[in-house]
Amino acid sequence: MIWKLVIMGKSSTSEPHTALTQWQNSLPFKFSLIQLVIAAILICSTAWVILSIQRQQVLDQQAVLNQNYGQLIIAKLQEMTSQVETVVGSISSIAKLYRYDHEQLVKTIPSLLTLANQQRIISGGGVWPEPGAFNQQKFRDSLFWAHNVNDELVAIDSYNKDTFPSYHTEEWYRPTRYFPAGKIFWSKSYFDPTTHESMITASGAMWMDHQFIGAATVDISLEKLNALLRNVMVDVRGYVIALDHQNQVLAYPHGDNNLQHQANTSHTFVTFNHLVNQQPDFSPIEAALHNADKAFIAEAVAERVFTQEQMQHLTRLSHQDERDMLAAIVNNNALNHFTTPKLLTSVTLAHDPILKTASLVSVFLMPNTYWKVLVVTPISPLQDTAKHLVEKVGIYLVCIQLLGLILLFLLQHRLFITPIIEIVQALKRNDSASIEFKAKNSQDEIGLLAKTFLSRTQQLEVAMASLDASNLALEQQLQSQNLFQLELKRHKEQLRALLKFSQNLIYVKDLHGKYILVNDKYCEILGIERRRIIGASDFEVFPSQFAHEYQQNDQRVLHNNEAINFEEAIPSPLGNLMYIVTKFKIKDDDDTVIAVGAIAFDITLKKIKEQEQEKLLLGQVETLNHLQEQVRLINQHNNELYQEQEALTKMLEKHHQLNLSREQSQQLMQNFLAEMMTQVMHEQDQLLAKVCQLQQTNEANYSTQITEVMVTQAEKLRHIAQLLTNHQNDIRPLHLAQFMRHLLGLLKVQLAKANVEIVLNCEENIIIAGPAWQYLQLFYRLITNTLNHAFKTHNEQREITIAIDKSNDVLQISILDNGIGMTQAQLTQLRQELEQELCLGTLTCINLWLKNDFNGSLTISSQLNQGTHIQCHWPLSTNLASQ
Repeated sequence: MIWKLVIMGKSSTSEPHTALTQWQNSLPFKFSLIQLVIAAILICSTAWVILSIQRQQVLDQQAVLNQNYGQLIIAKLQEMTSQVETVVGSISSIAKLYRYDHEQLVKTIPSLLTLANQQRIISGGGVWPEPGAFNQQKFRDSLFWAHNVNDELVAIDSYNKDTFPSYHTEEWYRPTRYFPAGKIFWSKSYFDPTTHESMITASGAMWMDHQFIGAATVDISLEKLNALLRNVMVDVRGYVIALDHQNQVLAYPHGDNNLQHQANTSHTFVTFNHLVNQQPDFSPIEAALHNADKAFIAEAVAERVFTQEQMQHLTRLSHQDERDMLAAIVNNNALNHFTTPKLLTSVTLAHDPILKTASLVSVFLMPNTYWKVLVVTPISPLQDTAKHLVEKVGIYLVCIQLLGLILLFLLQHRLFITPIIEIVQALKRNDSASIEFKAKNSQDEIGLLAKTFLSRTQQLEVAMASLDASNLALEQQLQSQNLFQLELKRHKEQLRALLKFSQNLIYVKDLHGKYILVNDKYCEILGIERRRIIGASDFEVFPSQFAHEYQQNDQRVLHNNEAINFEEAIPSPLGNLMYIVTKFKIKDDDDTVIAVGAIAFDITLKKIKEQEQEKLLLGQVETLNHLQEQVRLINQHNNELYQEQEALTKMLEKHHQLNLSREQSQQLMQNFLAEMMTQVMHEQDQLLAKVCQLQQTNEANYSTQITEVMVTQAEKLRHIAQLLTNHQNDIRPLHLAQFMRHLLGLLKVQLAKANVEIVLNCEENIIIAGPAWQYLQLFYRLITNTLNHAFKTHNEQREITIAIDKSNDVLQISILDNGIGMTQAQLTQLRQELEQELCLGTLTCINLWLKNDFNGSLTISSQLNQGTHIQCHWPLSTNLASQ
């Protein structure tokens, strides 16, 4: 204690006037700086949070306001489009009612286009028939009226001239084929080549007897549509941009005349992408529109109604960038999912090029028309209010934080900075009394610091006193070591007795695999003297295969923290003995591994018993395998029975399909005979009526007409008689060429009605045996199938070629048409049905009939829009008479 006071005294005399610390390193300065930084962070973060919340509230309010504006505008537009769709429906109904009355159509349709409530938005309209739908002599037969410069409704016939492109390929006409009656297709915006006016067309399909006969249209002037939108936004701060389904600009603020002038001079509509090139501030809206279109197209593709081939046929004349959207609109309209306006997205513009301020853009999608309506309103007034609020809150926060900092600085200086400075000064003066006084009077951490300093001083004094006690302790340790040596000697004697009399094998190896300790039992089992084992390795004592195993087990023990048990075979004069060996690491006082120890237990008798049990188990396994083989044979027999059952089921199904084919054939022939008899009875009635007329008028012309009718009637009856007579005579051979001429003569009325010409290629010398009734069924079914499925209504030249050939006692029949053909998918499906011998249609039933009754077959080949080729052949040795 005296030594420590002397040192402290020297320190105090050497630096009597040194300052405690520099101001920049002092605690008051550091605490004040930290508090100032924390206060600044709190103020800034609070202002940022308030501004973010207020900005989000402003955006939410503006989004609700935009949504209300959008609903109002779309309601106005839907009111207008509903009126237009009503007019289209009325025109379509009138056109179907007076389809063949041209004068009535010319009187009625203009009156629908000049209604008082429609004239302000409609610029024209009319009907556009399919080729020959209204007049079979006309390919183009449109009736179209449009307003001229004097706002008078005049008829325009330019579209029917050959110098104009066909209206059947127009963008507003082609999609209507895929729309049901009552559904309206709204085209993209375009310039009419006749009226030279920008417009958009509403087209409605006209269907008669499930057949598309044309479209009814109403045209809307885009100038009037723009005026309608401007009137809606008169009392609103903002503007509206309307886009069609291909993102072409329908309506734009009237202040931008350059945009409209550019569209009028180029005769192409400005797309929103071109508008973005002129006004780069619209770029966020362009990205939002692109993402909305992609999502709309993907949704339509996921729930596709029409096939890919149909959509390719529809869009093949459209521009490459417009095909996906057009196909998506057609598919979506068929699903009818989209019936109410939809808010696609909202976009914030930092600077609107028209409002010259920050604005919010809401993008709406209209149903039916698929127009996009962009409602743009400013958000700067609400943002300025939020900024003013944040500025006021920030000023108040700064004042409150400054007052808090001053108060906190005074409290810190009084509570712990001043007491710490006093303790340091007392230490520099070596004034322990002041420190003890501070420790007694202060109950806080400062007093605890003083107490701790005094306590550490007392501990140093105690440490000096303990050095003397350590010397006495060392002498006592020496006495304890002598006692430990005596105890160690006693333990060595015990270990020696354990190694000598233990019946288990005990040995120790060093880290190089050399034996350093073995017990007597180990030497006895090996039959080797101890001196030959000590210092030797396993390879010197045992054969190599045993030595390798022992060395590997030793290495596993050295790399493991726990003792490991092994089964090891040890060679001896009595043979190989099995032992359970427990190997473990031996460490010194520094916890360093110095050797590997092992204790082995004899398990030879146990192993012998295990082998006996294993033999018994093998016998049981053989018995189990024998039982499993018997089970396998039983399962195999069950499988054979199951296969026989499946074969029987297939045979029953085949007979069922064959019965269906025969029932279909019987029903078809009954219909054929009923139709023929109906025609004969109808002609008989006509003949009777003309005979009665002849009796009243006695004119020569009536006599000639009756003679012609009677000749035709007699010819038809002769055909029927030949066919039915051949059916009654089962022995009489069939003259095939003559038989076919009778059949074609009987079908002459049907062929003329369908405008189909049949070319027959059959040699006159083909004579076959068998009942004519079966051949009548076969040829009539093949011909009627081709008439029903091979041709469309617009085919101009229809022809069916029937070739019959007999070679090598095989009859071959070929029917070739120039009709619409089949797609590859349809042809593949039909061929699969033929291979599976199903009866799902005329051709599949005929194939099943030929294959089962005549050992014949039917093959088919076809190409889309080129025709279909059907071939049948069967050996004549399989006589039809047998059936």
